[in-house]
Parts: sequence; C-alpha cells; structure tokens
Amino acid sequence: MKNSIKADARKNMILDIAENLFIEKGYEHTTINDVLFTSGIAKGSLYYYFKSKEDVLDGIIKRRGDEYMESASAITKADGINALEKLIRVMLTLSPKDERQKKLTDDLEKSSNGQLFIKSLTDIVLRLAPIVSDIIEQGIAEGVFKTPYPLESAEILLAAAHALFDNRNANQGLPTLKKTRQTARSVIFWMYDQTHPINRTILRRLSSL
Repeated sequence: MKNSIKADARKNMILDIAENLFIEKGYEHTTINDVLFTSGIAKGSLYYYFKSKEDVLDGIIKRRGDEYMESASAITKADGINALEKLIRVMLTLSPKDERQKKLTDDLEKSSNGQLFIKSLTDIVLRLAPIVSDIIEQGIAEGVFKTPYPLESAEILLAAAHALFDNRNANQGLPTLKKTRQTARSVIFWMYDQTHPINRTILRRLSSL
C-alpha cells in the first residue's frame, strides 16, 4: 500500500513539473530532458511511468479529466438542486480555471500534437457523458428537458461546451464569470421543451442574459 502511494506521488510530481514547463516554455519547446533536469529523477524512473513526452501530456489531461469527473459526480449527487442548475454547474467545470490553464490549453491546441489533445478531450467527454446523462434524465422527470436520447444529448452538449469555451471564440470584454455562464446557458438552450409555457418564460430570461 505504501509503495502504491509513493508511486502515485512520484507520478503526480512528474506531471506537476511537466505541466509547469509546458505552461512556461510551451509544449513544443519543452523536452523530456527538461523534465528530467527540473525533477532531478533518473531517466529510467521517468520512463517507468511515461514512455514519451506525448504520454506525459496524456497523463496531464487524464488527471484533469479525473478532476472534472470528481466535480461533476458531486454536483450530480447534490440534493435540492434542479437539473438546469446542475447542468450549468457541470458545464462551468469545463471552463479553464485560471490563466495558466488557459495558456496551456491554447498552446496545446496550436501545437503539432493537437490530434492527441483532441483525442484526450474526446476521452473526457465520453467519461463525463454518463454523468451528464443522469442530469438530463432528472430534467426530463422535472419536465424541463425533452429528449429521447439523454446519453447522446450529453455527448453533444459536452463537445459543444468545449468548443464554446475556446478562448479564441470568446467575446472579448465580457467579465469571465458572466461570459462563462452565458456560454453554459447557450449550450443547453436548444434542449428545452419550448412548447411548455414555463419554459417559454425561462427561454426569454436566458436570452436576455
């Protein structure tokens, strides 16, 4: 058990160092030797956990996905929150949390290794989809959402959220929190049953934000 904990700590240390280097120097300009030098570990130790720089990147994104999963699961299980608010909160977790994370995201999307980044994000979407599907089913039961395909709708919503949260497509000048909440609402806008009188009122309110 102690060995397992120690191994996880060593792996996370490597990921922390690599992530900082990717942010400071850029993914393309960071080498495995940079990670080795900064971490002070032997090459064999690093290659025990990661076979390449691309593998390190995959580990960083998987770890981010684990954080998304933990946050989304907690939101889904929360009592006293309606499906709409849960869905908005889950979408907000997909937004970069700070300027450093935004910088890394932008750098990776522009790098020649963008396909690996897209693949990893696809994995995150597929992992989160069942959780979001549960929220959509709650919304169907509440009479808020209307779709016969909750899982497929969840996958579409998550993919759309990633595209809409891309800084390059963001409206400049809006405060970050307001911009993010508007984006989250835009993503779920289409899934409302617009024939319901209460939902027509909600839609008018959403469109005015």
